[in-house]
Amino acid sequence: MKNILLFCFVFFFAVVGCQKKVEKVPVGEMNDYKDPAYGFKIKYPKDWLQLGTAGKALFCKSQEVANKFLDPRTGEEGAEVTVEVMHGRAVDSLINASKEDLKQIAQLKPDEKVAVASKQATKVSYSIRVTSKANIDGYNIYVPGDTAVYRLEFAGYGEQYPAHSLVFDAMLASFELPVVVAKRSETWQASPNFEKYTSDYFTMQYADNLNFVSQNKGDKDLVIEMRADRQDCSIHVDVFGAKKLPVEKVWEQNKGKYKAKGTGETTIDGAKAYWVDYSPPVKDVSSRAYFVVKNDKVVRITINWFVPQKDIYFPAFEKCVNSIKLK
Repeated sequence: MKNILLFCFVFFFAVVGCQKKVEKVPVGEMNDYKDPAYGFKIKYPKDWLQLGTAGKALFCKSQEVANKFLDPRTGEEGAEVTVEVMHGRAVDSLINASKEDLKQIAQLKPDEKVAVASKQATKVSYSIRVTSKANIDGYNIYVPGDTAVYRLEFAGYGEQYPAHSLVFDAMLASFELPVVVAKRSETWQASPNFEKYTSDYFTMQYADNLNFVSQNKGDKDLVIEMRADRQDCSIHVDVFGAKKLPVEKVWEQNKGKYKAKGTGETTIDGAKAYWVDYSPPVKDVSSRAYFVVKNDKVVRITINWFVPQKDIYFPAFEKCVNSIKLK
């Protein structure tokens, strides 16, 4: 019996000693990312890419790495980090719903409380068996912000999960929530500094002192809104299906919905467009809506301004409209 125990003891340590030690990926130089829609900030490795969209940033080394997480039969093993802005529900409700979904495919560990960006956040760790030899391991961290919940997900395929632990820690430590500043000024002026908003349907330059406001997308493909210092001074863009209709037919179907004060034709990024001026049911506010079609999608841009100060707001909003590049 003593000989058997001695053999098992020696065998155990021989096996442990022969196991390959996972080499940690060094953090190295990092790039800065600021979300164009919501303003959160995070750093990511210089040799990684940002493959996501506004409000849902995805960082990894290549598209092949991202593909591996979607389908283990393809792609390249690696690690990825996602930052997603979530609206409409309390943080506890979002966490519980996410855990219910994960339970269908993953093993979960008990929740942990962690500090992120000076906020108390919740960490949910998981492990998903994807092949007979490999797991996807990761964790979601839910950070409550002033107007939304931010979910940061750190994941690695196989040994890439422990290998990227230092990178994950550095990225998490760099995360910054957006600063919400209420602006109330009758002498508002558009900032001379412009940033670029990018979506699947268009890009647009906008003054960096316009604030993005969360919108319910409903049945639309995309809805965004940017405001100046007043709630009634804004740029609102929504995208929806054209159902194979040209812009002329789309205009015919929609123009009757407005109590038009004036209409006209123009171009947006070289494409034919129609516009209508109208008065919404708000005192001293006027509006203009544009309709343009590209790749079977209607892009409708609505600008609203305070009439006594049209010379301040209207030119600034028109400059944004004129900068649109359709996709």
